[in-house]
Amino acid sequence: MPHPNLQLIVFDLDGTLADSHRDLTDALNYAMAQLGKPGLPYEAVPPLLGSGLGYLLQEAAQTSDTKVLKAAKQHFDEYYAAHFTNKTQPYPGVSETLPLLSRYKLAVYSNKLHHFTLQIVGALGLAPHFSHIQGARPELYPYKPHPGGLMHILSQLGIAPENALMVGDSTHDIEAAKRAGMQSCAVTYGYRSEAALEAASPGHIIHNFPALTAIL
Repeated sequence: MPHPNLQLIVFDLDGTLADSHRDLTDALNYAMAQLGKPGLPYEAVPPLLGSGLGYLLQEAAQTSDTKVLKAAKQHFDEYYAAHFTNKTQPYPGVSETLPLLSRYKLAVYSNKLHHFTLQIVGALGLAPHFSHIQGARPELYPYKPHPGGLMHILSQLGIAPENALMVGDSTHDIEAAKRAGMQSCAVTYGYRSEAALEAASPGHIIHNFPALTAIL
């Protein structure tokens, strides 16, 4: 069971709170089209998510050329800024379960760019539930699985790591939590296989969002 003094739950966004892979794929394919490169089908993109936009673009474009990737990012951002919630929705049970967790402080921490993270959480109507919403800010902390972003949240909210739980669909989330000294919970309905998540040895594994209440 989680620590009896649990005070904070931190959630990943893509693959945990929201199913966003179709909008991300559409933006990615728009960027690839502008570069004259082939796009990817929806089902090919989830395994590439979770390590930041730079990794996604590099894998899709199959290049490490900085000029090409800079242009790809500009095209991606242009499209995504106008279409980031066309097909993105909270996973089943998210909107209904978050109010049941009101006795805890809740936070969002994504490897998605910070401004997109803020906008998407707001557009999905989830922002009122959270004390802190945080995306990728490389000038302040590295991407997950580095624990720096989680340590930043703990510092901002004044919570000890042993009193916090990270919930995510990626091995990056689990590793970052462990390195920060936090508890961890993996969700299997997102963008990583259950086998991969089990191999990361999270403290808990759940198969749907409402099941989180059962482990608390």
